[in-house]
Amino acid sequence: MSDRIPLDDLTSDQLDALYDQLEQAELNAEQQDRHFRTVCGERESYRQAWKHEQKHRAGAEAALDRARALATRWAILRTHGSAATELRAALDQAQ
Repeated sequence: MSDRIPLDDLTSDQLDALYDQLEQAELNAEQQDRHFRTVCGERESYRQAWKHEQKHRAGAEAALDRARALATRWAILRTHGSAATELRAALDQAQ
C-alpha cells in the first residue's frame, strides 16, 4: 500500500508542507550545483598548475641533459681538466 494521499483528500496544511519540501529540495539542488561548479573549477586550476609544472620540469630536465652532455664533451676534449668532472658530479647531486 502506498503512503500517498489522494489529491482529493489533501489538506491545505499538507499541500503547504509539500511546497516547503519542494522549496527545500530546490535549494539543496542549487547548493549542490554551486558546490559541483566550485569543485570543477578547482580541479581545472589544479590540472593547469600540474601541466605548468610538468612543462617546467621537462625544461629543467632538458637543461640538465644539455649541461651533462657539455660536461661529457669537455671531459672527452680534456679542455677544462677536472672542471667537467666536478660539473657532472654537481649536476648529478641535483637529482
